[in-house]
Amino acid sequence: MTKLNKFLFFVAFAILFTTGCTDKVRVTGTVKYTDGEALTQGSVFFRNAEGTHMFHGALDQNGAFALGEIRDGDGIPSGTYTAWIAGANTSDYEQDAAGNLLGRMVSIIIDPKYESPETSGLSFMIDKSRHRIEIEVERPQ
Repeated sequence: MTKLNKFLFFVAFAILFTTGCTDKVRVTGTVKYTDGEALTQGSVFFRNAEGTHMFHGALDQNGAFALGEIRDGDGIPSGTYTAWIAGANTSDYEQDAAGNLLGRMVSIIIDPKYESPETSGLSFMIDKSRHRIEIEVERPQ
């Protein structure tokens, strides 16, 4: 292989490597209650229509998330996704008057239907023109 061919091969490989072979879209969004208050705990999960891939992003103090395949924010392929929210609860330890621990108290902070892909009712088409997702959830009854 000549030096020019080696160089061209390296350039072609570098272009393929840096652009990737998939059509990944950086997806960001927020999760808020119906009254506009941000949901600040938990993670958003997206599963593709075929059920073969799942992606997630942790919620921050503003209810914002960025979906990722390997890490939050690294992007996901275009397609149709079902979404749900996990870990949206608060916990605290209950104590008696003397300060003895009585147990752990967990408070559910969203309607439980959002905790499962089968019941959430959340479905999104993701592509380069639709990559900002606003999710609205109800509080528990």
